[in-house]
Amino acid sequence: MSSNTRTKVLTWNGIDTDTVAVATTREERDRLDDMLLVWAREIPNLDPLTEGIVERIQFLAKKFNQSMDQTLEEYGLEPRFYHLLGKLRSFGPPYRRTPGQLAEDMHLSGGAMTNRLDRAEEAGLVRRLPDPSDRRGTLIEPTEAGHAAWDKTVGTQAQTESLFAGTLTEIEREELHNLLRRLMRAFPAKEGWTTPSDAGAKGSARAEDKASARPVEKAVSH
Repeated sequence: MSSNTRTKVLTWNGIDTDTVAVATTREERDRLDDMLLVWAREIPNLDPLTEGIVERIQFLAKKFNQSMDQTLEEYGLEPRFYHLLGKLRSFGPPYRRTPGQLAEDMHLSGGAMTNRLDRAEEAGLVRRLPDPSDRRGTLIEPTEAGHAAWDKTVGTQAQTESLFAGTLTEIEREELHNLLRRLMRAFPAKEGWTTPSDAGAKGSARAEDKASARPVEKAVSH
């Protein structure tokens, strides 16, 4: 490592510690760069830069997923319950949805949704309530325990991801975010993530929802 390079130590949920090199004047080559040279030699039509982008995105996705798995394990929250609670929280107060709406939003069959709700209810994370607009229907909402589990998990994971992203400056993070958004738009907008947002009409409503939402409890120690 050159003398013009500083290091930053990241603690991953108190489980592992890695030293991450942060180049202050230039980016240093790594093993992937060396492999790209090999692939370019063996596959003449290969674009090394494109392959490098893809490989690095896949590597980062794997590491972020592993980080999320460790956080969920730390708080004893199963991924299926984490996603269920997150979906309910995304709708804003009072965080209620019918089983049918949840099944559609989460792309699950009615049977699979019922099974997930049964297990989550047994774990004390959600409760069923009578639907005032449908005598035979029910509404699903998180319990206090469900809110707490989701808050702690998200808070801890947000801190972990901030440590990783902290190897970039604020300007670099914003630039990377914009570039990734543009790259995402190269794919069909089937899931809605790459659909241009209606920032004007919905912006104020989103701001009100965020202002009235429950505060996220961020765990400082583990």
